[in-house]
Amino acid sequence: NGMTGLLVPPRDAAALAEAVLAILRDPRRAEQLAQAGRSLVLREFSDATRGERVEALYRAIADGKKHPPRA
Repeated sequence: NGMTGLLVPPRDAAALAEAVLAILRDPRRAEQLAQAGRSLVLREFSDATRGERVEALYRAIADGKKHPPRA
């Protein structure tokens, strides 16, 4: 929260509206959140990252581990 976006409580329309207004009032902060969010997605969900996680999962299964490593 506040690093790559804004979190609001579920089903809280007033909190969601306030978060949207806060972003609209501060374009510089909006740009910072957008850039940080994009960087996070590129880092955590790239093809290479997904491939590494799948490979780790298969290796754990092949080694007989019940709980594969978490990313």
